[in-house]
Amino acid sequence: MKTALIIIAALIVLAVLAVVAMRALNRRKAQRRELRDRLTTEAEGHRQELDANAAKARESEQQAEAHRRQFEEHRDEAERLRREAEDSERLAEEHAATASELDGRSERARTAASRHDERAGDVEERLGKL
Repeated sequence: MKTALIIIAALIVLAVLAVVAMRALNRRKAQRRELRDRLTTEAEGHRQELDANAAKARESEQQAEAHRRQFEEHRDEAERLRREAEDSERLAEEHAATASELDGRSERARTAASRHDERAGDVEERLGKL
């Protein structure tokens, strides 16, 4: 009888331990699932920022090139047409300033795109380790 009680007590202890272990395992699975979802969302956000910044960089670069061409046209016109030299030179300088500003924006957007690409890669790498 004493042996049977010990066996029953041991089985109860084992059952309790199994329940505790299963709960801990389930909790860990839920935490990993939650982390995976969060990291996936974060990686997607960085990819969206990368796309948006890359588009801004392309747009700014195109605008800078357009303004640069206009600057050159206006400068050449100023050289050919002395009567209109002052007006044409002023326009050329404005386009040059705009091109320079847009070059700066383009560079900053490229830098931001690169930073988001790197962050997205880091997050995707962490995601891959899960």
